[in-house]
Amino acid sequence: MSRPVAVSAPASVLAVALSVGLVFNCDFGLADPPQSAAVNQISSELHITVLEGEDGVNILKSKMAVKPVVEVRDKNNLPVAGISIVFTAPGSGPRVAFAQGSNTYMTTTDASGRARVSTSRPIGRGSFKIRVSANLHGQVFTASITQTNYMTAAAATAAGAGGAATGAGISAGVIGGIVAGAAAVAIGVAVGLTRGSKGPSTPTGTIGSAGTPTITHP
Repeated sequence: MSRPVAVSAPASVLAVALSVGLVFNCDFGLADPPQSAAVNQISSELHITVLEGEDGVNILKSKMAVKPVVEVRDKNNLPVAGISIVFTAPGSGPRVAFAQGSNTYMTTTDASGRARVSTSRPIGRGSFKIRVSANLHGQVFTASITQTNYMTAAAATAAGAGGAATGAGISAGVIGGIVAGAAAVAIGVAVGLTRGSKGPSTPTGTIGSAGTPTITHP
């Protein structure tokens, strides 16, 4: 006939302590999730906004290109600093070359959440895309920037893209001013010759707004 085995006091105390410990461990695990999970939840809300460079027009002759600028913000639309950013241009065909001729440019976002390319030079005529990637704890977010390379500013203007060109060297406004100035001088000389027989006075030519010459008589 079997007899009940008496459990010693220390053994029973140990069993109670173990059970309590397991309960507390479960509670702690539910109240405090792993840090990596929290980071992933935050980073999944990040987004990249292209501030400068989209539809950029680059001029091959002057070796000038629009330098991209992007901004990284979190789910609360607040800028995020210290994010690793990589700009990647195509390896061949129409493209831009960054520092030392590389097709990649790496930097980090500043206190305002912005990252910018400091050096960019156009290569080859045509359109292309620059890939932008942001890396936070192994999670990658991407965006793209479309640009077009033209041989000259005149070619860009003829294609209807002159307004966005930053590598033109001489802008359309400056060219218009030069043309208007030459027209004003020509008109002034012509009027002066016509009025020369009537008196010594000579009209002066001034450049008005929007490049329209205005003749002023003394």
